[in-house]
Amino acid sequence: MNKPADFYLYQGEGNQAVLGTLRACRKIGAVEHGGQTVLLVAIEPPISLGALPGGVSTTVIGLSRHGAKALDRLAPGDIGSALVWEVYDLGGGKLGVGLEPTIGRGTIYRIKPALDSKGAVMPPPAAAKLVMGSILRALGEDGSAKK
Repeated sequence: MNKPADFYLYQGEGNQAVLGTLRACRKIGAVEHGGQTVLLVAIEPPISLGALPGGVSTTVIGLSRHGAKALDRLAPGDIGSALVWEVYDLGGGKLGVGLEPTIGRGTIYRIKPALDSKGAVMPPPAAAKLVMGSILRALGEDGSAKK
């Protein structure tokens, strides 16, 4: 990925071939589907071939809100939940979202989580939480310093 990740997808309920690997996600678009917004995200690393049906993209997935906060409104340190959608490569640069979120429900991290040797997400040290909290309080909603 050329750009930094917007958030990370790791673990959850559903297809572990997709959710069992820490994946960096970069927003590439959004579509309205069945009354909800589905974010199209490029993922790194790609999904291994054969893990999804033919015609389904291994480099792009769809994510829709499943929880209190919209995915694009997560602050640094926030953890959210998303429904994960299959995205079909229709050719000619066109993508199509599946009828429903068949991959499952995944956990979204705003910043890259640290993993232990067994692949479990390690909580940040308490001191780091305090420092991050004070920085976030000093910043306004738009990310600029409060005056």
